[in-house]
Amino acid sequence: MDTGASQMNRQLAFYQWICRRLQRDEQFSGQPSADLESLRTVLKSCDVLLVAGHSSVDRTFKVIGDSRYARAVLYIGRLHDVADPALRALLADYTPCEPDTQLVIDARLERGLIVEPLSALEGRQIRVCRAQGLSDNEAQDVLRYAISRIGAGGAQSWGALAMMTLLPWRWLPLRWRTGLFRRWAGELIKALSGTVVADAFSFVQFPVMPLVKESEPAARLLRLQPRAITAADFDHSPYFEIIKAPFQLDAIPKGIDALPWKGNQGALAPERQRHLSLVEPPNGHHG
Repeated sequence: MDTGASQMNRQLAFYQWICRRLQRDEQFSGQPSADLESLRTVLKSCDVLLVAGHSSVDRTFKVIGDSRYARAVLYIGRLHDVADPALRALLADYTPCEPDTQLVIDARLERGLIVEPLSALEGRQIRVCRAQGLSDNEAQDVLRYAISRIGAGGAQSWGALAMMTLLPWRWLPLRWRTGLFRRWAGELIKALSGTVVADAFSFVQFPVMPLVKESEPAARLLRLQPRAITAADFDHSPYFEIIKAPFQLDAIPKGIDALPWKGNQGALAPERQRHLSLVEPPNGHHG
């Protein structure tokens, strides 16, 4: 029994080590990150945050979705933004925090769907998507569904790790990528990609993907909701408005320093002379 338990502990430790390596953020980007301090005043409950991380897993999701964003995160808000007292108590148990702490629902390879502070997204590029026409009651139902799914995908999934690391996603055509992803994505992959967030909106009959009209055998409307959703689906959805996220302005070069090259005005003189020679008449032919 002790040998079996020891082996399981070693296996768990190895699994968690792989997860940490795959989720290690390189903190490198050519784009400025979102200014979280300014973003705090812009966000509303049920906003979907598209996050452009730079870990190995994030890069894989970007390739699969052909997007600059890797995953979709649901913004909860502060505890008092959740109307149901039981849900507030549940959130406080999951993540002990101050009443003013802003919370999001995100996912981790080793834990599945989790609740964490908004500050955990510090240094990331973020795009804010807001559901258009979502009522306050519907927003509370979206939160209720999403909170009820916390912990989903928390079991070990070697298949998910293999899917994210061993398949040559970058070399597959886009149609194959999306098709394979939606066919093979399990509970953990769905939690990571943002499918659970899409399911929360589907719970109140709010679509992410457009409606499709079928004319045969009879005209009817169907909701196109794939088995697995990526950040790109929220980004391209006509039902979600893109909210401009403030950037860290001190990280953006200004003036001449913003140019991607350095030079001097004299370097342009020969080119200017060549252009002028095209419009100057030949000597002795001034008309």
